[in-house]
Amino acid sequence: MPMDKTEYAAFPLDITVRFAETDQMGVVHHSEYVVWFEAGRVAWMAAAGMPYTEIAGAGYNFAVTDLQCRYRNAIRFGDAVQVITRLGSLRSRQVEFVYEIRNPHTGDIYADGHTRHICVDGDGRMTRVPDWIAQRLLGKVEGEAYSENA
Repeated sequence: MPMDKTEYAAFPLDITVRFAETDQMGVVHHSEYVVWFEAGRVAWMAAAGMPYTEIAGAGYNFAVTDLQCRYRNAIRFGDAVQVITRLGSLRSRQVEFVYEIRNPHTGDIYADGHTRHICVDGDGRMTRVPDWIAQRLLGKVEGEAYSENA
């Protein structure tokens, strides 16, 4: 199984900021970025032909073990953002996804980060990433930008 690869396919997820995602200062609350990372990851995996429901149905899950988010610019209610998700690395038991949250019109970066996940079985015990999952993770991600608000 490959350990690291320099560039994996990116998948863009378009989001329009909802009022409920903002704080009393009128900017997106910091916790929403993590939710957007998850939404981007779920959309990326579906585009890779591997919806989370299929993985869970086969008795596997990916538990988050590490999360980083670097905030660069404020985002406000009504702004359009694009969450760009890529596979960062794949190891025998660990998967890393990397994210950029960008302005889709200017390309400015609002935030970036990563999540690391350990593969677990149905009992929550750490296990190797099954070959069929690894092959799909390393395969082609298909599809155009997906809009969460469509």
